[in-house]
Amino acid sequence: MGVKVREKVKGARVWWVFVNHNGRRKAKRCASKKAAHVIADKIDAALKLGQVGILDERPAGPTFEGLAYEWLKVYPVTRSVSRTTMENYESFTLRHLLPFFGPMRVAEITHKTVEAFVAEKRGPSGSLRMKGKPLAEQSLRVGLVALRLVLNRAVKDGFLASNPAVGVVRFTRTDEQTGDPFTGEELRAVLAAATRINPTFATFLRLWAQTGMREGEMLALQQQDLDLKAGRVIVDQPFTRQRLGPPKTRRSRAVWMAHPIIEETAEWRPGITPESRRVLADLQRLPVRALNPEAFVFGIDQPWSTAYVNAEWRRVLHAAQVRYRSPEQLRHTFASTLLSRNAPPLYVQEQGGWRSAAVLFRVYARWLPSTYPGDAIQTAPAATPAQPALAK
Repeated sequence: MGVKVREKVKGARVWWVFVNHNGRRKAKRCASKKAAHVIADKIDAALKLGQVGILDERPAGPTFEGLAYEWLKVYPVTRSVSRTTMENYESFTLRHLLPFFGPMRVAEITHKTVEAFVAEKRGPSGSLRMKGKPLAEQSLRVGLVALRLVLNRAVKDGFLASNPAVGVVRFTRTDEQTGDPFTGEELRAVLAAATRINPTFATFLRLWAQTGMREGEMLALQQQDLDLKAGRVIVDQPFTRQRLGPPKTRRSRAVWMAHPIIEETAEWRPGITPESRRVLADLQRLPVRALNPEAFVFGIDQPWSTAYVNAEWRRVLHAAQVRYRSPEQLRHTFASTLLSRNAPPLYVQEQGGWRSAAVLFRVYARWLPSTYPGDAIQTAPAATPAQPALAK
């Protein structure tokens, strides 16, 4: 048995009385140190007299549902958070958090409650869309961020002494295993099959492989983004959830379109081979090119849908007899190919739009060549990473 008074500083001093009696725990927030000691003495005396009913008093404070709706209203206004991220938080809160935590008083939520929630979501009924399947780990990871943020509000308001969602679950990093790039032979087979089936889609795939863009960035390309004379494209808005939005890193970037990814060569510099420059001619020869600068390069009035891209991709891989991987592996192919050819990592990061070099190294370190300093000097590229010139 124990009754203790503790001070918690979270922006302001708050005094708490913590009770641990025969495995039952209770915490009560107090207005001052003096009040906390008075209450602690009363609880201690009652427990020594066997009056355990004092532990059955229902905690004060809001329900999780009330606090969650308040957080959903206030958080996007006071924080710099993307629309897509907030939509993910809101969806998870409404579909998963409220059915489980909704009627609970936030003061009743403990780390064991959070563990029970995680166990349920990892169980056979965790997914709402896939019956009999657990919730995807990435969805659970995002959802627990939302839970932690909601309960942070309870901590700041003084209804919780600490956040019970912090440190409860640890996820294994999976990004190191996501890279499954295509070989040069596979890429050539894919492009040959795509050229036979759908030449416009073949141009789409060639540009994707040679720029390493994300799928949403490829779909959002507009005529005004292309500079075919210079061989560059401006990436400043992806197309996700049927709308254009800011880039993932919140920064636009200029990307060279003619990196030699398809052919067998030791070069990484853009435009160094005729095959790498072919994409520029293919873009000029697209069957339909709108004069409107805001028209989409692939789709004209509306960008191609992800469903259309996936359907055409499956057709092409089947015709090429290449093992299936998602089309996003073209981005991994771009990064792994350039790094394996001694392209400067910071240049690859800049071109691909990764948030930091640390992310790039974590995912693609195994493709970095092992060379001695002398070898690196002998094979140093003539062009500088910042301004590689297209070969004529």
